[in-house]
Amino acid sequence: MTYSKWNSYLGWLIFAIASAVYLMTIESTASLWDCGEYITAAYKLEVGHPPGAPLFMVLGRLFSFFAAPENVAVYINALSAISSSLTILFMFWSLTLLIKKIVIKQGDELTGGNQIAIFSAAAIGSLAYTFSDSFWFSAVEGEVYAMASLFTAVIFWAILKWDDEMELIQHGSILSELRPNRWLLLIFFMLGLAIGVHLLGILVVPSIGYMIYFRTREEVDIKGLILTGIISIVVLGFIQEGVIPGSIALASNFEVSFVNSLGLPFYSGTIFFFMALIAACLYVVRYANRGGKTILYNAMMGLVMLLIGYGSFAVIVIRSNANTPLDENDPENLVTLHSYLKREQYGSAPILFGPYWNSFRNGEEMTEDGPKILDRSAWKDLSAYYLRRFVVTENDVEVKAFASESDAEDWVKANKGAYSIEEKYYESNSSIREGAVATYAQKTIFPRMYNGDGSGASLHKQLYAKWSGYNENDGASTEIGRDGKRLPTFGENLTYFFRYQVNWMYLRYFMWNFAGRQNDLQGHGDNMHGNWLSGISFLDEARLGSQEHAPYYIQENPARNTYFLLPLILALIGLIFHYRKMPKDAFVLTLSFLFTGLAIVVYLNQKPYEPRERDYAYAGSFYFFAMWIGIGVYAIFDLLKKYLKESKVRAIVASSLGLIVPVLMGSQNWDDHDRSDKTTARDLAHNYLESCGKNGILFTNGDNDTFPLWYLQEVEGKRTDVRVCNLSLMGTDWYTNQMKLKTYESDPLPIKFREDQILMYAGNTDQIYFMPLLQLFSQNLSDTIIKKVLDLRLKHNPSEAKMAAGYFDQRAKVIFTDVLAKTPDTELLKTQIATTDSLNMISATIEKYRKVFQLFDAARNGQVEFKNNSGQDLQDLLEQYERIWSAVDFTEAMAFVRDDANMITDERNKFSFFPSSKFALKVNRNNAMKSGVLSKKTKSGEISDEIIFEFDPQRTQALSRDEVMMMDVVANNDWKRGIYFSSNRGSSFAIALLSAGYIKQVGMAYALTPAKKEPALMDVDLMEKNMLETYIFGDMANPKVLTDYYARRHTIQYRANFLLLAEQLYNLGRKAEAIKVLDRAMEIMPEETVMDYGDINPVDPFNSLNYNKGDNQFMYQGRDIRPLNAGILHEYVQLYYLLGQTKKAEVLGQKLLDNYNSVIAYFEYSDVEMAGNEENAEDLIALADALLKIRGTVRTNLDQETKLSGFERSLEKSVQKLYKKVLPRIYSGLDALAAENGEAGDGLYTNRMANLQLYMGALAEHHGLVKAPVVSRNTLPSQPSTIDLNSLGTPMQGTETNGMMQ
Repeated sequence: MTYSKWNSYLGWLIFAIASAVYLMTIESTASLWDCGEYITAAYKLEVGHPPGAPLFMVLGRLFSFFAAPENVAVYINALSAISSSLTILFMFWSLTLLIKKIVIKQGDELTGGNQIAIFSAAAIGSLAYTFSDSFWFSAVEGEVYAMASLFTAVIFWAILKWDDEMELIQHGSILSELRPNRWLLLIFFMLGLAIGVHLLGILVVPSIGYMIYFRTREEVDIKGLILTGIISIVVLGFIQEGVIPGSIALASNFEVSFVNSLGLPFYSGTIFFFMALIAACLYVVRYANRGGKTILYNAMMGLVMLLIGYGSFAVIVIRSNANTPLDENDPENLVTLHSYLKREQYGSAPILFGPYWNSFRNGEEMTEDGPKILDRSAWKDLSAYYLRRFVVTENDVEVKAFASESDAEDWVKANKGAYSIEEKYYESNSSIREGAVATYAQKTIFPRMYNGDGSGASLHKQLYAKWSGYNENDGASTEIGRDGKRLPTFGENLTYFFRYQVNWMYLRYFMWNFAGRQNDLQGHGDNMHGNWLSGISFLDEARLGSQEHAPYYIQENPARNTYFLLPLILALIGLIFHYRKMPKDAFVLTLSFLFTGLAIVVYLNQKPYEPRERDYAYAGSFYFFAMWIGIGVYAIFDLLKKYLKESKVRAIVASSLGLIVPVLMGSQNWDDHDRSDKTTARDLAHNYLESCGKNGILFTNGDNDTFPLWYLQEVEGKRTDVRVCNLSLMGTDWYTNQMKLKTYESDPLPIKFREDQILMYAGNTDQIYFMPLLQLFSQNLSDTIIKKVLDLRLKHNPSEAKMAAGYFDQRAKVIFTDVLAKTPDTELLKTQIATTDSLNMISATIEKYRKVFQLFDAARNGQVEFKNNSGQDLQDLLEQYERIWSAVDFTEAMAFVRDDANMITDERNKFSFFPSSKFALKVNRNNAMKSGVLSKKTKSGEISDEIIFEFDPQRTQALSRDEVMMMDVVANNDWKRGIYFSSNRGSSFAIALLSAGYIKQVGMAYALTPAKKEPALMDVDLMEKNMLETYIFGDMANPKVLTDYYARRHTIQYRANFLLLAEQLYNLGRKAEAIKVLDRAMEIMPEETVMDYGDINPVDPFNSLNYNKGDNQFMYQGRDIRPLNAGILHEYVQLYYLLGQTKKAEVLGQKLLDNYNSVIAYFEYSDVEMAGNEENAEDLIALADALLKIRGTVRTNLDQETKLSGFERSLEKSVQKLYKKVLPRIYSGLDALAAENGEAGDGLYTNRMANLQLYMGALAEHHGLVKAPVVSRNTLPSQPSTIDLNSLGTPMQGTETNGMMQ
């Protein structure tokens, strides 16, 4: 059999092996994160998030065409699996091409041992990548990254085929089938198609450029290398900016100009642009062909093929016009498609030039009140955002814009004026886009630490400092920034880049794939979570601490994979060998490796921290590096020439040695990549939806409480009566308008805001403000608007208003004794302010506030003198006066906000405001009963007539559109449909309702209810039914079913829900039911298969036993202490004890104690540098809290006549070891390090010790482990005292306490 046939057959054999592996391990249903959305979009050809993946959608639809709804996810997951195994196929063929070139250059023949060596090396390299961590992760779920890798592999293989044929031609071959330029055309077509999946595929363009350069130029020189690099980067930039958004931007500009300026029909500009584009392409191709201009011809044909491939995005526009239920950003024409492709909603990061996080903006100056922007003339404008609308104009001024002509006509009829209506493209952001983009007066090259505004900015600043070593007080001579602190130095900027972006966010992932992985926990820079691990003890211990005594969540974690650096070593051998034998090919491979790795790092410019690990984004980089594993196998074969003359023997020996790598990787990675029978995402979606009553409305917040629900509704057709409303998207007009439509069995949301009011930027609903009366009067509003506000308040609080007036008058007279009036008029003002006509409250209030302003004006003019802080007392009194009668009817308040006549106008904009910050929502009992919001068992006396809730205007000064629309839904719902929240603290509105006691947990969701009975935060009966009967939890008890870190983010919530339910049942005296609930939790999520460990955070009182309320937040040495936790099963132990289930408590407690002891051992045997690190020490603090809580419960329930059990003695022994042995060792070690580094009261090690002593001392004292010392008045809270070990005492003798500490 010929070499070519062997190459083909063996490639398909490798494909079959990879396919078998991936199909055996694909997830049984939709996965978490974006997978649910992608599967939904593919199954019904709907429109997913920008910039879209139309080709993935189409292929996913074809793959799942004949699948039953419940199997659709498996079929689309299989699409990723097959895409991945095809990637492996092309990797094999690429490796055989690369290694064959080495063989031919050496003058060897493609027979015998050489042939075996080529194929075995290619197979080993391909199989090693098959079993690599990041690639395998993407191969078994319905995401775009597997298919993106396929396009990368095909494109790279195609350029190798071009090079192979070009080489044959250069050596005189005249075979008729050799037409190498066809491969270039294929490459450009594949690049176009790749854009329809993910942009990762285009990153091999520079490699293509150098491959062409090396083949077409005999002499390689510096000038040629540099010129090729520049041209390649330009081509890459042209594709990314010129073709992808650029071509659509041109079409958009033509379209807007033709319609708005020339008055031509819609789509005329689009048609003209594409006709002109086609004509131009045809002309240039014909011109180049006739003139024999080969380079121009090939370049133009490549562009044509690229545009044809890129044409898959037509699917996005077509399907958006169908108004599918999932239609993100509504890109139904090329004008809106342009914004969709640019991903403008996600923002952008500077790359080569930009600010630091605290750089001054242009036109910004420091004032007494902080930095203020005084001039925006140097700022940039936002891109214009156009929508097709019926625009109402008056005297050529655009007044309003509507989606339907009838709405525009209705508005014109309702408003007086010389209006006209014209359908055109409306610039919806014209009012805000000029000078909206900040430019900076202080800039740096290559800015890495740039984010100082927006969500998470405060945390980002702290983490920038952590990773860069920035210290505002270290005396570095840099300029002062807008926060009054120095700017970072460029050296700190680079330190952050190398330490965080390169090392933590790339090299760590790289080593996961070629060295090994510590565990599946998301790491944030400490030594115990998410690091790479080799399995070579002395190397790992130097970086990560004791490995022999590693904590249980490392030792027992399925993702603990060790390859002993073998893949890395083999790849490095291959890399060196490749550069020695074929330096040009090695350079091309290196370029591909860098552009799909470090170039992405530079481009993304990531902020700390990401919501999830991002290793999948660098799978292309790992693909190219893994090729050197295959070449490394051939290098071993070549090196064995000196020792083994028989080529076949050498090939077998080299192959046997190389085969260790994929076998090791496969065996290590199987358990944490086998997602068969895993149903986490689907179960989560089912449980959320089943928490809701018929036709309910569920407000969600993020990806994982939304995308799986979309999947379950759209694909499997489950609970389509429930309307899932994502608040992150509710801030957009297109999504809000979609919510106003009926979808399947779900009625439209009762949003009464008009479409023109919902419009982003132009609708004046982007933010609605809370404005106290004092602030309203300062706006010089018309009496008409103020009377409306006061009328709403008086209408709901007539008696309270009179009482407030009396209180105000009485209190004002007291305050005015300290107000010196220097004229008769100002004396009269005092009298008028302190006198209220309670029969005419509205006019009297207006007069009162106006007089107060006059009084303050008189003070500024020297006619009045406020003594003894009386001016502030008067303002406080006005706030009290208002607050007493501030509640307004919620429905009427939202009607007030919707009324355009009530807007405030300033110099630049109009904005709306709420008539109060306190609202009363009337309860329609009949509707609440019919909708199932209230059960028939609810007693009449338990139902409130109205729900009173309020916002704190000091903390919440305005609400964004998403919350405003949510409030409008609730106000207009009239209890006809149940209102549910995936998080009871996911919005300011939910927090306000929760604080008022009207949100109750019913399981995974939280329901708005007018029933106010104990327990205040839970509907116990409904939650019990849901948790025990309705919900599904998969097969997590099966040790073969993977419950990984991202799944455990949800299982910890499941466990918390079972725990809280059991405690409420215990409090109600229903102990048998409480035991049943805890037992059920342990049955479906046993500790052995579902690890009780997650992210370390301060204890959340809403997810902790109320029994521990006093232990979850307390004062210590003048500080507010919130203990840390990483799990929740220790509270199960506590509750089992309280329920009298001592045996169950001890069995579970012993399992946890074994785990905790492994953590204690790590800190006992690890170097103090690591043991005392504040981030590592968080594990110790969380562990101490868990131990001491269990210990406290044991002591509370201890019978003086009963001997301590084995578990209780072991518990006490662990506590003593922690406080008497481990902590003193750490303290003394840190003290020694502080002395070595010359720290005098302040420094790295001193602060580490103080922080650890603070928390561990606080816990010890609070839980009675030590007695509280007598603190001198001069003791500073910032200097926590060390624990006096002598105060711990010694275990008491005797059977009653038997080792319990005092």
